[in-house]
Amino acid sequence: MSKPEGKGSPFAKVITVLAVAFGVGLGLCGLNAVLISTGVARNSSGSFARPIFSIVGVSSLAVMILSAMGLVITTIVWVLSEIVVSLGFRRGDDEPQRLFDDKDNDKLS
Repeated sequence: MSKPEGKGSPFAKVITVLAVAFGVGLGLCGLNAVLISTGVARNSSGSFARPIFSIVGVSSLAVMILSAMGLVITTIVWVLSEIVVSLGFRRGDDEPQRLFDDKDNDKLS
């Protein structure tokens, strides 16, 4: 039997969210690097003029690391689950369970 529409793999949804988080972290890290290299984030003495740039840099790096680790772990679990399913170890049959036999339907009519 085919799967009902709208029921995809939960792994695909998790990987999509993690990939978006990784992209946002990468963008914030790049933005922070550009602002620091142009001198916007530093004052005349060379230290950070605004601590927000260091906070953004550290938080974007943390988001990138955590989402990258999540992507790797989720992909490994997804591949392993597909291998287990392909070997035939499933939770149940794809066929729906029949509650009544055909002879029970004949008695009702």
